[in-house]
Amino acid sequence: MTARAGLSDLIQQLRGMTNAGTADYSVGTASFWDGDQMQVILDRHRIDVYQELLEVHPERKGGGTIHFKEYRSQYRNFEQTTGGTAIFVVEDVTGADSGTANWSADYARGIVTFAANQGGTAYLLTGRAYDLNAAAADVWRMKASAFAEQFDFSTDNHSVSRSQKIKNALEMAQYYEGLSGVNGANTVTMYRSDVPSDYVRPSNRYPQ
Repeated sequence: MTARAGLSDLIQQLRGMTNAGTADYSVGTASFWDGDQMQVILDRHRIDVYQELLEVHPERKGGGTIHFKEYRSQYRNFEQTTGGTAIFVVEDVTGADSGTANWSADYARGIVTFAANQGGTAYLLTGRAYDLNAAAADVWRMKASAFAEQFDFSTDNHSVSRSQKIKNALEMAQYYEGLSGVNGANTVTMYRSDVPSDYVRPSNRYPQ
């Protein structure tokens, strides 16, 4: 079994976050961490996004015209699509697939950019987003478990503190756990009920 091709970049990033090679240590007959094992961890922290309405970010051009090319998801770290598969799909509200030839994607930031102006057309995204921080916390905890049998010892005026590896791994797990959440820090806009509505919400209309 081979890890899915669309996870290649995410697996590499997860390795960097966890200092995880392809054969760091063995448990029984299994060596850690190959691509399949990384994929299992990532899939534990996967959010299946289904027909999310993308937020359009208009760009003002010369003459006061507005172009609608950039569309953004609230999620990050998407699995990449390959060969037009149904892993990352952009479609209009009628359900028509826009096709990968019409746009490019920044999978890490969840941004879809069309080659041509879409005139404000609404688009929906279906894909798989991943919480890399939560996945990294899991990997560090498993590494700490693997270090559990190691012990400190002193001999001939020489001291080896192997238990520090467990402590460091658990601290890293706690660090990444604190950063976890696909959406990152969530924010909300609060409105005062005693403020006239004219001053509450700016217009969302853009000149054509």
